[in-house]
Amino acid sequence: VYDIIRENKHHEKDVRIQQLKMLLEDSTSDEDGTTFSSSECKEKCNRKKKKEKQKKRKKEKKKKKKKITNLSQMGVQND
Repeated sequence: VYDIIRENKHHEKDVRIQQLKMLLEDSTSDEDGTTFSSSECKEKCNRKKKKEKQKKRKKEKKKKKKKITNLSQMGVQND
């Protein structure tokens, strides 16, 4: 019984490895069958990071502005 379970797990593992290899090949190739160069991947990654930084900065500015507004309103109400 244990041998059957072990063989089954081994077979599932092999199948999953094959699926992942095929998925990797498909994701690195476009419709023409050419692969992306590493510089293109880096460029995309850099653009993504830049956008994330901009969003984070914008969010922080909004948060800071809201905090200042709330503090000034509290000061007016306390007087």
